[in-house]
Amino acid sequence: MTTRMAAICAFLSCAFAAEARTHVVHAGESIRKALAQARAGDTVQVLPGVYREGRPDDLNALTITIDGIELVGKPRPGHPVVLQNAGNQGFGIWVSPANSAGPDGQADIETPPCGLDGSRLHGFALEGFTLRGFEVHGLHLACVQGFRIEDNVAEGNHVYGLFPVLSQDGILSGNVVRGTDKDAGIYVGQSDRVVIAGNLAEGNLLGLEVENSRDCSIIGNELTGNTLGIIVDILPGKVTPTQERTLVASNRVHDNNRENTAEPDDIIAVLPPGIGILLSGADTTRVTLNDVRGNQFAGIAVVSLCLAFVLQGQDGCPAGLDVNPDPDANRIVGNHVTHNGTVPTGTPLDALSGDLVWDGSGTGNCWSKNHFGTSVPPQLPACPKD
Repeated sequence: MTTRMAAICAFLSCAFAAEARTHVVHAGESIRKALAQARAGDTVQVLPGVYREGRPDDLNALTITIDGIELVGKPRPGHPVVLQNAGNQGFGIWVSPANSAGPDGQADIETPPCGLDGSRLHGFALEGFTLRGFEVHGLHLACVQGFRIEDNVAEGNHVYGLFPVLSQDGILSGNVVRGTDKDAGIYVGQSDRVVIAGNLAEGNLLGLEVENSRDCSIIGNELTGNTLGIIVDILPGKVTPTQERTLVASNRVHDNNRENTAEPDDIIAVLPPGIGILLSGADTTRVTLNDVRGNQFAGIAVVSLCLAFVLQGQDGCPAGLDVNPDPDANRIVGNHVTHNGTVPTGTPLDALSGDLVWDGSGTGNCWSKNHFGTSVPPQLPACPKD
């Protein structure tokens, strides 16, 4: 375990230990009621069953606004702990400071009040749950310092499955995310020092996305059956204006050829199905030791954000963009990238199809020691030290 992750685990397990209590919820009882009785640092254990919390039209099934809560499902083989949409609920579990919960606080999910005033929750853990069928997100976690999201299943949540934003020092590990049809199964946005390791994302629009974040690691995940496997990208109009220093290592990214089901006006609607790993405007990313194969359009692609605007029919990036749209100083080293880019789209985009792809934008990008069949352009700049 790295020093950083050891510190995170120590924080989560010890910060509230002196006064922590454990509340146990049995099938047929209310998780909401247990959370209402909980104090900072408490654990809520939930036994197998299907739980529908609150009214069908509530915004959230569960809302957590106090420090250090650990929400722990205790599934048994064949007997999961399921949090099910009770009707038309938007979010399964919402975790944030109190000023950023409820209809007003949740009005802008990527720029909540806590992202502007710096307020934080300290510590949160979610383990052992199945989050199913929510209209927006299975789990939304905003402005949390120190979190653990481990061994959960998120399925059939329409926009995002697991969604930490504006948070720091967290880990997402051992989760299974499937059936997110409008955006990403696993999303980390505007966050720092988050480790995303050992997860399975299958059958989503985007398998895994890291956006406008710093010092995050994507390690040992499997991405299959998505429209796009892994995307590391930058977008304008966020609180955090950079995407820097991401490690993408030892992932299996294969057969991501699902139909693109994004909303027509969404920028990701322009992406062709069949992309393994995409860096869009990302800086200082290291992509290494990944196995990327069977993605019908591109294996590993490095492009400018401006390409997306061109594909939307614009001349290029809009004037006055508040981010640098070009990818800079990315290193693509030691990957196995084969049998990608094998199915033409019949459009001009076919000029950017292959195992390794670069649109020529940005500075300091390099490729070395990769095993691949095709590349665009045929000669890619070599890394000086690899």
